[in-house]
Amino acid sequence: MKNLKYIMVMAGLLSMTMVGQNAASIPQKEGNSTSYLSTSLNYISDAVFMGRKDSISAPYLYPSVTYHHKSGFYGTSSFSYLTKPNDSRIDLFLASAGYDFSANNLSGDFSVTKYFFNEASYNVISEIEADITSSLRYDFGNIVNLALDASIYFNKNSSTDFFLSSELSHDFLTTNHKFQFSPMIELHFGSQNFYEEYYNYNRLGNGTRSSGKGNSNTTTTIVTTVTIQESEKFNLMAIQLSFPMWYSHKAITLSLLPMLVLPQNGATIVADTSVIKEDLENTFYWMAGISYKFGK
Repeated sequence: MKNLKYIMVMAGLLSMTMVGQNAASIPQKEGNSTSYLSTSLNYISDAVFMGRKDSISAPYLYPSVTYHHKSGFYGTSSFSYLTKPNDSRIDLFLASAGYDFSANNLSGDFSVTKYFFNEASYNVISEIEADITSSLRYDFGNIVNLALDASIYFNKNSSTDFFLSSELSHDFLTTNHKFQFSPMIELHFGSQNFYEEYYNYNRLGNGTRSSGKGNSNTTTTIVTTVTIQESEKFNLMAIQLSFPMWYSHKAITLSLLPMLVLPQNGATIVADTSVIKEDLENTFYWMAGISYKFGK
């Protein structure tokens, strides 16, 4: 199991997650001896990244298509449709290419993802342009699974963020392997340059953002310079409890992923002469989806 971005990319947006953290829907333990094409349709109740989110919820419906070659190389693309009443639109296109492998109990993945956000998007990662992500996972038999993800995110103003995530999980499978439940705990570390840009261009600063009410063309322009004192610091950003489960029958997979995220180390926001200590709240959100795999 990968981070939310990884899930949203390969299932059809996080991965989310999304985030990348992907197989078609939530990954399953199966070999890649043949090439295949998969499609999926997923829904996520809110856009949450590293425990951060906008004050307005961003529920997405996102279809995706993935081609996975038996060599381990894959490509995927998807778009995210914002289902917010009176503010619905295609909010994001993304495309990802990568390589994954498995050898005995060790598996890994390397991917590059490009994001194309709608100018009116208030997604907390709407100022991110691309990322490079790598992950390793080791399965200790029937005991636990350990995973480590490392990512570099590139922001629009040429700043970058580095993220490191660790994961501990355990798999529960039925004897026929059709149903799996894998509760897990994740720790997410990183910097917050992306968050500073989001505040500048979408939340409090000098950008133009959708009001989130009424016509989606209604905007509010605020002229302010916002800085986050911790933007360059590498801190624990979130603790996440996830309860992924999925059921597979032949080429169809149904998935459900409830998540509880506990954000850590709230930002100190300086807007002109005001200093605000962010009061982050725990968030429960979820993802559900269906996928179909073409191939043997």
